[in-house]
Amino acid sequence: MAMCDKIKSLEVTRHEDDAPDAEVESLKAEILKYDDDIHKLMDKLPDADEILFAYIQKHVKEYHKAKSKLESKLQTKCRKHKTINTKPLKEPLKNWDSLTIEAKHEVAVMMIDAVYVSDEDGIHVQFCI
Repeated sequence: MAMCDKIKSLEVTRHEDDAPDAEVESLKAEILKYDDDIHKLMDKLPDADEILFAYIQKHVKEYHKAKSKLESKLQTKCRKHKTINTKPLKEPLKNWDSLTIEAKHEVAVMMIDAVYVSDEDGIHVQFCI
């Protein structure tokens, strides 16, 4: 049954997502390093003369720009992963044979976006989850 297979694939994906993503962790570490570097420079401001002030200002701008790029990258990466709660669908799919037509229809409505039927490709089910 295609719907059961879809639920299983979502569960496998969800468990794979639970593992820390090396790229995400690397981005977070780099962002923290830039934050730390910015704070260290900012701490030197009160004692800075004109030349040191210009140096600090230049580097803070550079670090902030690099940090913003990394944060944008991180945000894009995190947006790609969509968490789906499959719990409400598991029980009805286990008891599929004993469900009424109305109950089966409700489950199908939650999972299926569209069904395409063509002579060339046959039947294609597009899931919304």
